[in-house]
Amino acid sequence: MKFYRYEAVEYAAHDHDGELVSSPYPNPCVELRTYDLISETPKGYWIGYLNLFGNRMGDWQKWTSKTSKKRFAYPTKEEAMTNFILRTEKRLKILDWQLRVCKISINLAKNIKP
Repeated sequence: MKFYRYEAVEYAAHDHDGELVSSPYPNPCVELRTYDLISETPKGYWIGYLNLFGNRMGDWQKWTSKTSKKRFAYPTKEEAMTNFILRTEKRLKILDWQLRVCKISINLAKNIKP
């Protein structure tokens, strides 16, 4: 059984000399991460990475609930995409609020006489 999680990632760009540099413009990619079922419990799943022979690769594993609304990974790509969109919309609301607080704080600070 497989589990899925979408992530937004950005990669470095190459300059004219072939060196890796920060991209001069945002270049996010939405990528699908795939995890294997390691074991099942009555309440959820332990997921991680398995090799071709079904043996665990590395020590990384994560527990995810069977019934929770918020899970790390989902058994279908559709559920994973829905969760990615909801996570990203919530993140955007948080960042928008923090941006407003920063702008107000700067304006307040400019009016304070030291």
